[in-house]
Amino acid sequence: MEAPVTISDRNKEILKEVVNSYIETAEPVGSRIIAKRSSLGLSSATIRNCMADLEDAGLLYQPHTSAGRLPTQEGLKFFVQYIMDKEPLSWGEQVAIEKEMLQEVDAFSEILRKTAQLLASLTGHAAIVSAPSELKEQLDFIEFVRIKPHMILAVIVSASGTVRNQLIRTGRDIAQRTLERFNQRMNELLREASLAEIRDKIIESMEEDRRIFENILSQLVPEENQRRLTGKLYIDGKLNLLDEPEFSHIPKLKGLLEALEEKHLLLRLLDKCLAGDEMQILIGTEVASSMNECGMVVAPYEGNEHPVGSLGVLGPMRMNYPRVVSLVEYIAAILSSRCKEM
Repeated sequence: MEAPVTISDRNKEILKEVVNSYIETAEPVGSRIIAKRSSLGLSSATIRNCMADLEDAGLLYQPHTSAGRLPTQEGLKFFVQYIMDKEPLSWGEQVAIEKEMLQEVDAFSEILRKTAQLLASLTGHAAIVSAPSELKEQLDFIEFVRIKPHMILAVIVSASGTVRNQLIRTGRDIAQRTLERFNQRMNELLREASLAEIRDKIIESMEEDRRIFENILSQLVPEENQRRLTGKLYIDGKLNLLDEPEFSHIPKLKGLLEALEEKHLLLRLLDKCLAGDEMQILIGTEVASSMNECGMVVAPYEGNEHPVGSLGVLGPMRMNYPRVVSLVEYIAAILSSRCKEM
């Protein structure tokens, strides 16, 4: 929403009650229901007038003449930006989450898998977690080894302890002594920043061998869209969507489940959060054209003080944002601490 709609405090309270009722029931909300739920002490007639004002402002709509009102996409966005109060997690919930996420594991991938399972279980929606981006993750060590003419092996060790090997083909044969010079400069710079951040600096500092190392780094640090197609995702709770009345229509559910199989789409959604470096709430068409009846809450998690991956919850557009936001925020903080430990 480019500029917030100006509405009175009374109308904000009515919009809040409409959204809360819609979250609970998935049904249009009438003035009598709002009169009972609200503490404003207004008559049904007065509330109807207020709801008509909210409809004129584009925040509510009436699905048909005799029905109550539902919040529009803009109405839900207004609610989460200017009205919503996060629902605090109970002490028992916090303890249960920490107990599950602080278990000893052999690999960070197991923590990511548990995170997706836990989010799906606690929210009743689908949960998606991306593995740390190799371009943004801090690396401990890189070594290039000549395997044979025109073939180099890159050994990459991340700060989290992950080891990755990658074969790189070169247009010309490169002597091992040249690679050793490159290894030294690479590892000096890796103490300062991520591989993506130091790429241009390396090329500039190795001016005499610029063409050689530009070719190597172009394979080691591929174009963003190519890298994202191979990104690792952990998804859980897709079947939870079967319980939502919005997706009871089989063709609609089928389309949503097919969209959840599009890895590049999901990674792009999670990357919106990484780019902004903060939690984001996406609603309706903000999610994707194929998910225009959905809502998504996404947050980054950190490693070495920088965002390296994201986690999100995908559900119907009327998901319980006050609770989901609190859960995603709390779990992201614990995941960040685990990532720094690994």
